[in-house]
Amino acid sequence: MRKALILTRNFPPYLCGDASRVLKIASNLPAIGWESIVVAPPAVAGVAPLLPAAAARLLEVHRTGPDIEASKLDAGDRNDLLHGREVAALRPLASRLAGVFGNGRDGAAWLKGAASLVGKLLAENPEIDLLYAQGPPLEPLQLALETARKHHLTVVFDITAPLDPAMPAPGAPATSAAARSEESIMLSGVPMTTTTRALKEYFLKKYIGRLDHGSITIVPPSFDSAHPAFRDASVRDDGVMRIALLVDDLPKADLKAAVAGLEAWARTGGATAGTVELMAFGEGVGELLRLSARSTIKPLLAVPSGMDGDQLRLCRRAGLFCALLGRTPGNACTIPDRLVDALGMGLPLCAVLPDGPAARLVAEAGGSTAPAGDAAAIAGMFGSLHAAWRSGSLRGASAELAARHSAVGVIHELTRAIAGQHVS
Repeated sequence: MRKALILTRNFPPYLCGDASRVLKIASNLPAIGWESIVVAPPAVAGVAPLLPAAAARLLEVHRTGPDIEASKLDAGDRNDLLHGREVAALRPLASRLAGVFGNGRDGAAWLKGAASLVGKLLAENPEIDLLYAQGPPLEPLQLALETARKHHLTVVFDITAPLDPAMPAPGAPATSAAARSEESIMLSGVPMTTTTRALKEYFLKKYIGRLDHGSITIVPPSFDSAHPAFRDASVRDDGVMRIALLVDDLPKADLKAAVAGLEAWARTGGATAGTVELMAFGEGVGELLRLSARSTIKPLLAVPSGMDGDQLRLCRRAGLFCALLGRTPGNACTIPDRLVDALGMGLPLCAVLPDGPAARLVAEAGGSTAPAGDAAAIAGMFGSLHAAWRSGSLRGASAELAARHSAVGVIHELTRAIAGQHVS
């Protein structure tokens, strides 16, 4: 079988959505004719599971550096580490860790380790004829472009978010380093995939007349039912409303509004400890805990021990999934992977978020939404959901909608992006 070399700075045990996406793609590439060899960031010692057993059997994973020792980190620091943030307690190891974190200096350590691995793997595996690189951050895309031109390989970029996080309006000059880097990648002539039509349209408008419509294929977020969490027993019926609460890195005003909305619901809607559990996870959990330390919702928060457990198994224990997403440009054009995982599990969905493809997906699934930053609307949404849960009327998405997001089917969208094109 042919082989695909996958370059990424986001991969388990890291918990960002892009890590989940690249794992699903790598695990399912054999369905369209490629074995996967992954060049991934350093692992984190003491965090389990690294990969589901089924995925581990399918994948050949090479790490760009030694394991990061996290056994002495507290829960908050470990959560930050696994979501790609720099951790103060690890600063003495900065020379080894530089570039591991998404907000690190420049990814130089990853790039150095990955470049060495790529040369070795290409020499050992002449069957490699496809490079698949995910960004942001930029380093995997840049290394893939350089490697493809040197070795005349087919290459596909998976662009999961704007490479310039400021997302300037179409027509704005490329004045920042991020904007110039994004432009160089987007106009490189390489076939690309992206996650939503909204993100594709943003790029096409931004580079109007310079970026071909056919060069970007939409490969939507998907769920992989082969993960063992999908075979776990469903939520237990013990009279507790468990909400899997994905907490994004929210702007402070949006997080305060979310906490205020939950507090108002708890005061007026009968949400009490022992009847409601908010099983919070995600990049913004630390800030949520700090902000709610003296809040009436603190007794409702049931943060997973260590914060490094399997998020999918946590979702499987829930009777409702909720995503708290802030009013950021990226959230207006992307869909969190965990939201689609919950859809695939048949969970009822709700979200606090800006208008965009994620809000439309929740609505299509029959779920509820409230605008980010609107505490009254958030309280009302949770109150209505609580009443529906008590009456037994909460329902998940239709089987037809879920099937459209199955990884087995979605992976075939890649065949449209992989057209035997070589970078000259």
